[in-house]
Amino acid sequence: MIFGSVNVNYKGLGYAPVLERVLDWLKDTDLKSLAIGRHDIEGDNIFALVQEVITKKFAETRPEAHKQYLDVQFVIDGKEKMGFLPDRQTEPVVEAHDDKDLYFYKQDLPDEGYIIAQSGSYAIFFPEDIHRPCCAVNDEPSKVLKVVVKVAMKLVD
Repeated sequence: MIFGSVNVNYKGLGYAPVLERVLDWLKDTDLKSLAIGRHDIEGDNIFALVQEVITKKFAETRPEAHKQYLDVQFVIDGKEKMGFLPDRQTEPVVEAHDDKDLYFYKQDLPDEGYIIAQSGSYAIFFPEDIHRPCCAVNDEPSKVLKVVVKVAMKLVD
């Protein structure tokens, strides 16, 4: 997992070139003008999902992971708490959607850490990262405008 801001120089940090391209796209695109929904950047290899969400109380969210894509979760407006922990292969998947590359885990996971993402923040979650998006800061739901960029792992390997 990587957490940072596009307002801080991310060049030269050793990110894969495809991740620098995605961060450049996030920084240079007028994201507020994009319609809610999917926007292809490089077809099915890289695409953005613009979302307007109402964050939820922690107990109403579920940890998830992906196998074929990594997530670059980027907050355009608002604040969002996100949980994360490494997938040590000790927690079983409780619900799998192979067709959507989406795998859910049980509600309570040990050793889960948290970040607070706000405008300009990005969190990059790799397949080895279990993550929990859309959590309310201080358990007080609020509206968040965000984009999730999906990057095919074959571009990173």
